[in-house]
Amino acid sequence: MIEVLRPPTPAGGWGRPWPDVAELAAAVPSTAWTLIGGLMVQLHAVAAGLPVVRPTDDVDVLLHVETGRGRAAQVAHALEELGYRLAPGLDPRTGTAHRFVRDGAVVDLVTSGARASVVDVVAADHAPPRALERFRGYDLVQVAGGTQALRRTVHAELAISAPDRTTVSVPDAFGALVLKAAAHRADTRDRDRHLADAVVLLACVDPFAERTRSGSDRSRLLHLQRHLGEPAAPAWLLLPAEARRNGQAALDLLCS
Repeated sequence: MIEVLRPPTPAGGWGRPWPDVAELAAAVPSTAWTLIGGLMVQLHAVAAGLPVVRPTDDVDVLLHVETGRGRAAQVAHALEELGYRLAPGLDPRTGTAHRFVRDGAVVDLVTSGARASVVDVVAADHAPPRALERFRGYDLVQVAGGTQALRRTVHAELAISAPDRTTVSVPDAFGALVLKAAAHRADTRDRDRHLADAVVLLACVDPFAERTRSGSDRSRLLHLQRHLGEPAAPAWLLLPAEARRNGQAALDLLCS
């Protein structure tokens, strides 16, 4: 039976862009996609009673392309019905697209600002080639660590738009940690954000429960240790003292 997280509602409610998540969850079942990225980290932080250290405006969606055909088209259609439009990459030679944007003027129900709502849609790194369907004439972007994240999903029930509850699929804390380690290793831009996310997730995991299943992810965890092994590493300073100690101890145990 799949684990269910029920994080408390933060003081002031689930702010932007969480209402965009609720909209998408109402339109597309959680069997079709998993929430990743900065919001994934925020969810685990709230569940563990930790502060949110990195705000984000984006909703990052990992498709379940391996469980059924037409996932990309299903999610793309739902987003277009909600007023989003596909924004292809700046370099047409890549042949890929993953970002859907909705102008702020269209989404006044969820924000009073003029910023656009953004949803990034990606696929797992080791998805079978036959499952990687094109959508709207573009190839799916594949994300490092996505396959292991999909193997470690749980459900989260959130009170985003009371009285309704929203159920989303999300990697568990350990799956999210390995995903962030893979992102830091693969990303060439703004890599510090992945370290900021990783320290939060390290403070959320139970290292004693995870050590027995971390074998294939060891290289990614050791990569994190090379960047976070020093207690004075800048990312650690984002956490309260007790959470920092817990996270550092978890990293040591997972890499021992």
